[in-house]
Amino acid sequence: MESDVELLASWMGGSRTAGQELVQRHYRAIYSFFHTRLDPDDSADLTQATFETLCLSGTKYRGAVSFRSYLRGIGRWKLVAHYRRQRSRKEESTGTDGSFVPTVGERSLTSVWSARERESRLVEAMRRMTLDDQLLLELKEYEGFTAREIAETLQIPPGTVATRLRRARRELREQLDVLGLAGGLAVLTGTSLGEHMRNVRGSLTTRLDA
Repeated sequence: MESDVELLASWMGGSRTAGQELVQRHYRAIYSFFHTRLDPDDSADLTQATFETLCLSGTKYRGAVSFRSYLRGIGRWKLVAHYRRQRSRKEESTGTDGSFVPTVGERSLTSVWSARERESRLVEAMRRMTLDDQLLLELKEYEGFTAREIAETLQIPPGTVATRLRRARRELREQLDVLGLAGGLAVLTGTSLGEHMRNVRGSLTTRLDA
């Protein structure tokens, strides 16, 4: 099986088949990345925009960062741009880039997983965090990204990842406490948090397949 880098090179060389295979390989992950925050239509639009940007910028990719970091990085900026437009329309003033707390769309995450109270509360707690803190936890606990890949995706110094993760976990605990669920999730070690996040994404995957 050809690697992502090989498929991208073939795509940039004019192979539509390689491009289709690469998109198909990563479409679900990128769509899910958006769908945990946005409604289905916006998620589909941003997923398409992400791959369109990949197609336009693919010749610039030299392999200095991992491909999945590169692709998630494109998705992150598409999401930031979407929130900026959303914020501008609503005349909100809550910061810039990853430092603001995004406004969740009409189809909120808590309605998606309302049947599982703990996961629903976890999603609600994460909604209260800044976008980059959310991404830190998702990339580490669910996607299994290394510290280097997280740094590449978020464009931060690799040496700051561990500190930022500790801060994000502390913020999550505080938000869970506000929601009255700190005791319910017990101590949020990496393993337990990852398990709950996999349950959340598993629920989403089931709905996408339905």
